[in-house]
Amino acid sequence: MTFLRSWISLFLFCSAIGLRAQSAPPLERLITVNIRNQRVEEALRQISTAGHFAFSYNPAHIDKSAVVSVRLTNGTVRQVLNQVFANGMTFKSRGNHVILLRVDPTEPTPKNLLLDGYILDEQTGKRIAQASIFEKTTLASTVSNPFGYYRIKLPADLPSIRLDVRKQAYVRETVTIRGTFTHTVNVRLKPLPQQISVETIPIRITDDTTRSAMALAVNSVPVEMPAMVNDTTPEQKPWSIIERGRIGIMNLFVSTQQAIHDINLSRDTLYRDWQVSLVPYIGTNHRLSGRIINRLSFNALVGYSFGVRSFEVGGLLNLVQADVHGFQAGGLGNLVGRNVTGAQFGGLFNVAGGQVNGFQAGGLFNVNLKQASGVQVGGLFNATLGDQPGMVQIGGLLNFAGGSIDGVQLAGLVNYARNDVRGWQISGLLNRARTVTRGHQIGLINLADSVEKVPIGLFSHVRKGGYRRIEVATDEVNLLNIAYRTGVRRFYNIFTAGTSFERIGSPTVSAGYGLGTAFTLSRRTMMSLEATAHHLFYNRGYYENNQQIRLGTLIETRFSKHLSLAFGPSVNWYFSEDEASRPVTQPTLSLFDNRVSAFGSTYHWGWIGFQAGLRFGNS
Repeated sequence: MTFLRSWISLFLFCSAIGLRAQSAPPLERLITVNIRNQRVEEALRQISTAGHFAFSYNPAHIDKSAVVSVRLTNGTVRQVLNQVFANGMTFKSRGNHVILLRVDPTEPTPKNLLLDGYILDEQTGKRIAQASIFEKTTLASTVSNPFGYYRIKLPADLPSIRLDVRKQAYVRETVTIRGTFTHTVNVRLKPLPQQISVETIPIRITDDTTRSAMALAVNSVPVEMPAMVNDTTPEQKPWSIIERGRIGIMNLFVSTQQAIHDINLSRDTLYRDWQVSLVPYIGTNHRLSGRIINRLSFNALVGYSFGVRSFEVGGLLNLVQADVHGFQAGGLGNLVGRNVTGAQFGGLFNVAGGQVNGFQAGGLFNVNLKQASGVQVGGLFNATLGDQPGMVQIGGLLNFAGGSIDGVQLAGLVNYARNDVRGWQISGLLNRARTVTRGHQIGLINLADSVEKVPIGLFSHVRKGGYRRIEVATDEVNLLNIAYRTGVRRFYNIFTAGTSFERIGSPTVSAGYGLGTAFTLSRRTMMSLEATAHHLFYNRGYYENNQQIRLGTLIETRFSKHLSLAFGPSVNWYFSEDEASRPVTQPTLSLFDNRVSAFGSTYHWGWIGFQAGLRFGNS
């Protein structure tokens, strides 16, 4: 029984190995053959048997009388066939078949040549997937397939051919091609030493020593399936959701091969004077566009490059990996990975991952992930996550500064600065900053930790050095008033409400708003000048327009750090459309009584009043 189980286990193990080998495309399967002086048809039979696949070809295209000899251990089917036919046939895989196609007769002066082969690890012999192979003059490029095989077409009239090979974690390789004809070039890459910085590793230059009749055997390494040979270099996650969005949009328009080139050529930069493209992978920069810096760039729909030195326009989008210098305009927008110096116009948006110096205008918004200076105009909003030295932000709704800003923020609704503002914040609703110097906050609501100059608005709150008072007081109209004063001493806002607890002839409740200023008389005494407007409500079942204007002079004397007494006279003007609505005032000194407007039916009263109360607030 034990013997039977052993044989079953061995059978299943061998079957699994066979199935795994067959799951690779036929041309990439590893086989071992020893063919001596055999006719071609017999050689093909032995090869198909060893690789577990079938051939498909036109018998008229094969010289049946030809005798071949091939000896190869753990080589690919492709390498074996290259030796059998000496590059006289081409091969394609379809399912579990290999199709043999005759190569057309070579022209006396061929226009193009084909180079193919495998990219291998110099130390292990492992075939390297997703390696970048390119030629700098023509920008022809390709990527090795999941089994390390590549094929590239080049013009035959190049004065010299140098094939560059790049792969992350390997030394950069440049192969000098000696023969200007179609042949096989296998390239071995040297792994980067882990203890040496990649910037110190030079490009290794080697000569092409492989010819059409010579195949490079692969070391005895199991066939790696595509899922097992993909690039496993850990991807560095972007630090912000905005950066992830920028990269996501770029990846939406960039082909897989271009993305692989961008990774492998991270230490290479190519230069072209100009480029024209339809979309990122159709243009004069071909599939290396993500590593090319152009002086001039013209993109019909979507453009993609490593950098721009002077001028770029795009019908829809301009995608730039690194820096832009000069002028850039996109029908929809511009996405730049690093710095922008110059002028940038986007029909909808502009996004820069680095610093911006110059003018930036977006129909909807502008977003910068680092420092910016110059002018930023956004139809809806502008956002810069870093500091903004010498900056003017103009947003239809919102301006956001992630650091400090030295300049002006002008927004329809909100200006927000996470740190300091050295200049002005002007908005229709809210201004927020940590410290404001050399300028003012002007808006309905102004919030700051500290300010150098007076904030101007309906409500201003300054956390450090501001003026805040909660007051419980009485005056000639209301037995009880509750008031809140906020802002700075030189200019503060007053919110007040009062009641006389259903006293006959007095309003049920009053509400008011005003402005004031205070200045120091002595160490414990201040004087305040205030102007408030109050609306008086009577419980009569119908609306009455009863308004009181109060101009007061108050003396505030401090009992302790947070408690003080405020008292003083006031001049009051009261007007109403109802002659009987004058409130009871105690005590009071009348100035004028029951006057009627020359134009209309409004009644007016004037008096000198008095108020006194306790104030609780900061020192």
